[in-house]
Amino acid sequence: MSSPTAVGARRQGSGSIHGGGALGARGTVAGFEVDLPVALTALSLPDPPVGEDLIAAIRASLRLVDLAPPHVSFPLLGATYRAVLGEVDFALHLAGPTGAGMSELASLIQRHFGAGFDARHLPGSWSSTANALELLAFTAKDMLVVIDDFAPGGQGTDVERAHRDADRVLRAQGNRSGRLRMRADGTLRAAKPPRGLILSTGEDLPRGQSVRARVLACELSPSDLDWATLTACQADAAAGRLAQALAGFVSWVAPQREALQADFRAWVPELRQAAAGSAAHRRTPDIVANLAVGWHYLLSWALSAGAINEDEWAAWWSRAWEAVGRAAGAQGYHQRGGEPAQRFLELLSRAVASGRAHLASPDGDRPDVDGGVWGWRRNSHGDWEPKGERVGWLAEGGNLYLDSDASYAAVQRLGQEVGDRISVTPQTLRKRLKERGVLASTDTNRQVLTVRRVLEGQRREVLHLSSTMLSSSAPP
Repeated sequence: MSSPTAVGARRQGSGSIHGGGALGARGTVAGFEVDLPVALTALSLPDPPVGEDLIAAIRASLRLVDLAPPHVSFPLLGATYRAVLGEVDFALHLAGPTGAGMSELASLIQRHFGAGFDARHLPGSWSSTANALELLAFTAKDMLVVIDDFAPGGQGTDVERAHRDADRVLRAQGNRSGRLRMRADGTLRAAKPPRGLILSTGEDLPRGQSVRARVLACELSPSDLDWATLTACQADAAAGRLAQALAGFVSWVAPQREALQADFRAWVPELRQAAAGSAAHRRTPDIVANLAVGWHYLLSWALSAGAINEDEWAAWWSRAWEAVGRAAGAQGYHQRGGEPAQRFLELLSRAVASGRAHLASPDGDRPDVDGGVWGWRRNSHGDWEPKGERVGWLAEGGNLYLDSDASYAAVQRLGQEVGDRISVTPQTLRKRLKERGVLASTDTNRQVLTVRRVLEGQRREVLHLSSTMLSSSAPP
């Protein structure tokens, strides 16, 4: 699993390194001394089982798909076996409310890599520093590593820091890149990119379109987890069957590792093409293809071990492909939520509806458009008065003209309150609005994204949208 150079092992032969030494095609390989960091002390694989014990271990691993809905359980188990085959450029995030059982489910996935892991003893936590998590992801080579409990809270700066750290760690996973650092003498240290596969859990989803494009999000509701099956699976894990299953898989992969890697790299484009029709982002088909590869080799190994027959192989494969595809289909929702133009419109609508900002008519009065209040409220005398800063104007024909700077500032203030600020500059935001087709017109002659309009007696540079882009309602 872990690299000898990363964990301080002394290599005297060939095999896959773990806390107990190394595994090869014939089981334990002698001559390895492994010094693991504290977070990975439970990383230890037993001797691969044989015969009926191997079949029991494989079936115990496959039983995990019964724990949760298929669009959650199949991606998680596929990722477990895909991680062993080599580096990947994506992560998984298991999201849900407190009490949904996310840590329990993630711990069973992690316990393939060591029976000593459990829900209270997982390798990583989002409460750790980004530097520590980067080193953990680098050390955990060719294995899945859980980083638990992403739940930003506290002051706005604390929330911002949590999202910034998550962006840094998950973006590094997606790019397979590490941060360069300087030594005291001015020379560069070697980068330490993630070399395994991160499974993150948390109540919230790290924000930002770019990071969400690198993450397959699987949502778990409070009623989704089968707690009776969980108890049985936990007993299997405690008995070491999940770790036995992975040990058996590692031994099966070892003598053909390079051939398998060449095989699946040639096969991934075909799978990616097959998945492309259901994906909302160009990275998602690649994630689907890689998870399908994990399932393909898991099932091929199970077939060779006699744990399933050929008819069962076909049935399992059909279920896995459908489930991973369903998980990918849900990514459009998460990616739209992290897309800056969409988030800008959502926050601006909330700011206007709540009276934190308002829109005016072209002459500065309350707009009489669509019957909306547009950030205006009646005072004690029954007269209408504007609330908050004026962020734009509504004109006849459903034309909305936004003051670019004022609307951006209002959105950022509200984003600060709710812990979800827009992560791009005003200039980049305008480009995203144009790319999304949100802008009703631009000034093509001047090649700028704003238009000139006379509003409240002044010639102004504004963004031109349709009023339908914003909600006109007020809170009850």
